[in-house]
Amino acid sequence: MRDEPDELIHASAVIVGDRGVVIRGGSGSGKSSIVRALMDRAAYKGVFAILVSDDQCHIRDEAGRLLCTAPAALRGGLEVRGSGLHRSDFEERAIIHLVVDLVEPNQSVRFGEDAVTVLHDVAIAHLVLPKLGIDSACRAIEARLFTPQWKK
Repeated sequence: MRDEPDELIHASAVIVGDRGVVIRGGSGSGKSSIVRALMDRAAYKGVFAILVSDDQCHIRDEAGRLLCTAPAALRGGLEVRGSGLHRSDFEERAIIHLVVDLVEPNQSVRFGEDAVTVLHDVAIAHLVLPKLGIDSACRAIEARLFTPQWKK
């Protein structure tokens, strides 16, 4: 049952393990590169990871969860800057567990362990990371998804 209509956002989405991630950022901010790197890192570790959508995502609230799907014209395409769109295995939909915003380095957040954002009235874990830091972004995303927070 759909609770509200889709919203088209400028973002890329990936599933890592059993967790969906939406990565938002401007053109050239590294969204596609981070998605590709997350999939490569997961494959190296023997963990499931797959593309949902690159560059544009439909999101909506479905039964209190944030659902992401790819626009039909973009399904299975992953951009490699300078080389164009390339085929990739993909999943048609994902429940989103984490939203990542790629921003200028001076706007990023060093400790965002409890940060959340609200999309379509659904509270989702949130990271604000510097754009173009692919390795550090992957480490932060993986830590937020799979490593318990340290509490004093």
